[in-house]
Amino acid sequence: MPTVNYLRTPLMRIYVCLLASVILAGCSGQVSKETLRKRGDQAMFVEQWDVAIVNYTELTDRDPTNWAAQAKLGRSALAIGDLNTARRALEIAATLRPADPAIANDLADTMEQQQAWDDLFAYLRDRAMSTSTSADWLRLARAAIEADDPDTAREALRTALAVDADASVEPYLMAARLLRQLGDEEEAQRTLALAWRINPKNEDVNAALRDMGVVPGPTMRYAEVQIDQP
Repeated sequence: MPTVNYLRTPLMRIYVCLLASVILAGCSGQVSKETLRKRGDQAMFVEQWDVAIVNYTELTDRDPTNWAAQAKLGRSALAIGDLNTARRALEIAATLRPADPAIANDLADTMEQQQAWDDLFAYLRDRAMSTSTSADWLRLARAAIEADDPDTAREALRTALAVDADASVEPYLMAARLLRQLGDEEEAQRTLALAWRINPKNEDVNAALRDMGVVPGPTMRYAEVQIDQP
């Protein structure tokens, strides 16, 4: 049986480098890590982003494997538009906590503000395929609209509705709004009709239909259309 060198895997190499940084950082400085964390959290709470960044930067310098500090550093940097710092910290946080939706959203926001569309699409598509949730596919669709890529947006919207075919009306409402942004009024109406079939009493669905000039009910157009399954 061949021997696997786990140090050659990308995630393991990142983890080893981070661990080595912790050992090299040691216990330098007089302020404890707990004090740095509290100072950063307090500054973040009152939106003193510069103060938060100073404390979280020192904290992550001492312990790069502290995913929470990396995430907060990234969010604070994003708040003041320091996109390079934000992305660097959030990519480390995402490596340490790949399933965390808040980190994923902040990292996606950073890439979107950088207009790093290729990186953003690749990240969001990989994440959506991994999580298989409508929320992640809808996020990809929103990004594609911002990047003026309607084909990617429509593909992501179709997938979003397929993975959560009849679980909730929320993905349908969001998809309908995005379809209207794309100018696909007919497909938006069809999507809302599907949402109406799931929950005919939902006020948001009925309001969205009326906003399109449609009277909600079993006789409206698309009321009998079948919901696509994945």
